[in-house]
Amino acid sequence: MGAPSLWHSGTVHRKGGVAVACALVLAVSAACGGAAAEQDEMAPELVWYTGPDRVDAEALARECTVQAAGNYTIAVESLPTDFDERHAFLVRRMLAEDDSIDLFTLDGSLTTEFSAARFLAPIPEDLKEPFAEDVFPAALLAASDGQQLVAAPWWYDPYLLWWAGATAERAGLDPSGPITWDQLLEGAERTGATIEIDDPAGNAVPVVLNALVEGAGGTMLDGQGRSPRVGLDTDAGRTAAEILRTVGDLGAGEPDELAPRRFAVADATFLLAPSSVVSDPALVGVGRELQWTAFPVVDEAAPPGEGAGLAVPLYAARTDLSYDAIRCLTSTASQRTLMLESGHGPARSTLYADEDVVAAYPLADVTEPSVRSAVTVPPSPYWARIRSALLETWEPLERIEPRSTPQASQDEVSDAVAGRLP
Repeated sequence: MGAPSLWHSGTVHRKGGVAVACALVLAVSAACGGAAAEQDEMAPELVWYTGPDRVDAEALARECTVQAAGNYTIAVESLPTDFDERHAFLVRRMLAEDDSIDLFTLDGSLTTEFSAARFLAPIPEDLKEPFAEDVFPAALLAASDGQQLVAAPWWYDPYLLWWAGATAERAGLDPSGPITWDQLLEGAERTGATIEIDDPAGNAVPVVLNALVEGAGGTMLDGQGRSPRVGLDTDAGRTAAEILRTVGDLGAGEPDELAPRRFAVADATFLLAPSSVVSDPALVGVGRELQWTAFPVVDEAAPPGEGAGLAVPLYAARTDLSYDAIRCLTSTASQRTLMLESGHGPARSTLYADEDVVAAYPLADVTEPSVRSAVTVPPSPYWARIRSALLETWEPLERIEPRSTPQASQDEVSDAVAGRLP
């Protein structure tokens, strides 16, 4: 199941260089259990739109089709990888009241927008509690609109700090405890190491920036209306600017989907990336040397996190069947498969208590505490505009001016949310 990945390449390393065997020959139970059943040729087909996201959606869909026992089948269609293209595609389809989408994967940063626009079918009362049961608070927030759950939490990935071999040791870092940004940047500058940022969807800089501001004691955005309090032109915003400018000055490429590939072939490189990067085929070559620890600390632990939920469009033709499929796709069994096959962090905390799962998931001792302290982007119906304003003012990283960029960005974010023309 899934593309060739680090999970299938042999030995990897835990935090601090402790070797562990990726024993994924462990039998993974079927995503939704149950024996294979003969499918009714007349069963309705549910179309699930989902992004690549390092997930083998086809395999999960097959397992849940088996579990449906002839009541329906699930067909997978791909959403665009790029955030802007994915957002535009879904908005067009929702505005057109398209009933050909039965369920779709919803980026956590867009949950509030899609709820406010009334694009989503309400979650049935009898499913609200099961969907929220044992879900990490950050994952719950990513599937909520600030007031109520509007999507079923699916996965939630914290960003981690990755390196290969003795890179951290040469930089004077001790992965057995928290690593601060000052320590990381000083060590990287001293040894000539670069810091790459994995960014396949074009969303990493706003997500990381938000976490840096929070970690420095600030709040990037407070309020869902047209006049939120923007906290970029602050001491916390300037601290974030200094960090990101230094990352840019270290000479890595711009944050993008090629970062894991550059990381894998470089002699001295750190990588900031979500937990799911472990299944990126680009890292297979460094699998035996790969190591990781928690995201660096500013003043307090506030790792960036990204989550995804599964949602049903308001105009879906078979809402009851769509939610039944989502119940399967977000079940403990499905999230176990997702976790072990892709490296994604499960939304359900109970999976970290499963000894067999944790034994086969060497990221567990780092990802679980990281998810518990993770920072999700602010729940705003205007996040797409906010993101565009942030990218306009904070990229490229080497052009950030710590004294002026935060103020310029705050003004641009405020204008974008208010709907003022540039």
